[in-house]
Amino acid sequence: MCQITPCTALLASILTLGLVGLASSALAADEQDSRSCIKCHKRNGQLEGIHASPGLAILCQDCHGPQESHPRKGSNIMAFGPESAFPPQERSAVCLTCHDHQALGEVEWTHNVHANRLGCDQCHRLHPESDPMLSLSPQQHSQLCVSCHKVEQ
Repeated sequence: MCQITPCTALLASILTLGLVGLASSALAADEQDSRSCIKCHKRNGQLEGIHASPGLAILCQDCHGPQESHPRKGSNIMAFGPESAFPPQERSAVCLTCHDHQALGEVEWTHNVHANRLGCDQCHRLHPESDPMLSLSPQQHSQLCVSCHKVEQ
């Protein structure tokens, strides 16, 4: 049987506070990395919209990975968009860590149809003031489909 003495209680408290301190210093370093990203990308106009909102409590590296040697040298930062070197499934997997695939499919059937072949970023834009997909009229939405799915007559 384990007895909790004042000495063991004190030791447990010290260990707990030490672990909390380590976690908060790691979080502070991550936040500093995000501030470094934001400093340049806000200035060059590449960081706007909902994914750049401080209210979301996400950090740049949550989606893009660690900063590594960017911007001085090449890096493995996850880039999004049609010109990305990363495969569509890998880019979409990042999105699906927050966005629920089943819920997306219930809202818009095209999410289910394209899930295995296209990245979310083929249609959606991540850092503009607002995602253009969210304001398309039904006719514009159909035209977007036709831009990839040519109808032969």
